Amino acid sequence: MSVPTQDELKSTIAEKAGLSLTKVEEVLTGQGVSLVPVPPVNRSIDITRLTFNGTRTNTEWDGPFDKTIDFSYGVTAFITNENLRGKSSVLELVTWALRGKPRDLRSDVQPWFDRVTLEYAINGIPMAVILTREETGFVADVIRATDATTLRSYLTGKADPAVVNVVASGLSENQFAAFQDETMMSLLGFDPITNFQKHKGSDQGAARTNTWPAYYGGIHLPRNSDLLFGDTVFAGLPARILQMYCNVPLMGTYIRINTLTRVQRQDEANIARRATEDATARAGERATIQAELDALVIKLDALPSETGRSFAVVSAELRQAERDLDTAIAESREAGRTYEEARAARQEEVLRASRERETELAEVLFQGLNPAHCPRCEQKFEAKRTERELSDHECAVCTKDIPSGKEHDDDGTDDNEDAADALEALQTAEDAAKESASAASNAATDSRDLVVALAAELTTASQADEFTDRLQIQLEQSRLSGRLENFPDGQITSEPSETVRVLEAALEVLKDVTVEAAGQLFTELDDEILTIGRKLGIDNLDSVELNRNGGMSVVTAGVEEAFKNLSGGERVRLRVAVIAALLRVGHRSGVGSHPGLILLDSPGDELTVEAESTLLTELDSLKDELPTLQVLVASDEPRAVQGHLPEDHIYASVDGTPLW
Repeated sequence: MSVPTQDELKSTIAEKAGLSLTKVEEVLTGQGVSLVPVPPVNRSIDITRLTFNGTRTNTEWDGPFDKTIDFSYGVTAFITNENLRGKSSVLELVTWALRGKPRDLRSDVQPWFDRVTLEYAINGIPMAVILTREETGFVADVIRATDATTLRSYLTGKADPAVVNVVASGLSENQFAAFQDETMMSLLGFDPITNFQKHKGSDQGAARTNTWPAYYGGIHLPRNSDLLFGDTVFAGLPARILQMYCNVPLMGTYIRINTLTRVQRQDEANIARRATEDATARAGERATIQAELDALVIKLDALPSETGRSFAVVSAELRQAERDLDTAIAESREAGRTYEEARAARQEEVLRASRERETELAEVLFQGLNPAHCPRCEQKFEAKRTERELSDHECAVCTKDIPSGKEHDDDGTDDNEDAADALEALQTAEDAAKESASAASNAATDSRDLVVALAAELTTASQADEFTDRLQIQLEQSRLSGRLENFPDGQITSEPSETVRVLEAALEVLKDVTVEAAGQLFTELDDEILTIGRKLGIDNLDSVELNRNGGMSVVTAGVEEAFKNLSGGERVRLRVAVIAALLRVGHRSGVGSHPGLILLDSPGDELTVEAESTLLTELDSLKDELPTLQVLVASDEPRAVQGHLPEDHIYASVDGTPLW
């Protein structure tokens, strides 16, 4: 199928949530969610050699042991004719090294081991785990090399330590478990599987993260279980692990958003519930306080002054009078400035008119003179200057033209008339401004007198006998108002936040994407499981159908049954068929979704000898089609193994003694 791009997914989410694309991106970034479809990872785990030594104690066969087991592709079987002879412990040692901690290794057996070494490769990278027993417990070293031969040479003491890379050393048991968890998740490209788990006996829950140990349940298959896949039943984990192994696009993101949504809903619901409970519990107290405040307001307003008027009325009038006084003073100042400006303008015009008259008189005086000497240096003018004044009207003093004629006389007359009109207008404006300033000053004086009178009345009221009561009432008002502010008011809304709206929309969009992708993959897997299941000995198998909840509907001999209702032998073979189908589909597509390693402990407990031999024979034959398939089987039925598998693939002890 074609998976939508990140931008297409964001646009669809924004439309469903009814929010902007910017808000969707902001929420997803804040929650650490990426919608980029990650290409499927090619996963492989190949184990090559297991070596271990130590000392067996408190048994019939006490003493030292030193064992080396080489693993080939196909089926490797560990068989004994008695139980408790060490065959299952081999699987547990492999599990311990790969998983980070053993799953079912007996507590009385683990102290026997002094040193355990597993050589393996993850996606073709040669690695080794060395577990060494010390007084404080087992410590782990993790080694990495460029090739398997170099690694083997180092482990056998034939190569210099410089040829390998010591990835980690001296890890405690807990540190080693954490190290393998992180390393395997990273190298195999698995996403953590999160789920929301309710606390026992509570409606509250928390997010839980499942990592490599949960995925390992798809490698070390459980026995005596009704689970199809994995070894953990809660939170739909088998279904999620199966779909992660199937490389369903964006499945890890869908699982994570599902958990984030439930956590966010719970957090917001808790906040709303606490607020509602608090508001409900304190609603009665709030109403009581409000009633007390209302009563105090009425009581305070009813207190009289000596004039017979209430304190509240006098206070209100005084506040209004003070505001009126401020306005009157401002208007009086403005009117005064206007009057001063008008008076200054009139005085300036008087001075200007006086200067004009003086100039005219000076002109008349000087025109009547006939100077013979310069008024500056007192030297006598030349005769020619005097002649030019008479003939050319050129002033003998400054040599400029002397103005003359009717127009010059008229200009002086017009200017005198204009000056008289201007002075009259300015005088009128000054008189009007003076009158306005006087009226504004009187209004300000009246307002000031009113404020003084009301202040005196209020002072008298404050000094009256009820002053103490008024002060006490006001203090009580302040106290009750402070308490009232701490009480929530109004309805508590429980509308989902924008974060929840975005997460819910993203969950819906990704569900559609993953359902479509899983449907196509599951259809292909169903066909493979049916073929392989019949090959593994389920002759009457008619059809199988994987479910997204981790189950399987199986039709045998025309009767439909759920996987958990099948016989133990049928469940064992179908579990193996699911893994083989994953490997076959992955091999065909060129992307191995399952690492190709299967551990089966005592499948004969659920099968007949013939059915077990058929299972092992057909599994081993799959190596022709799946050349990297490795199956480790622990069996207590030698007849189901010997003669059906290559001898060099069998580690056996059939005389009742331990396998190692």
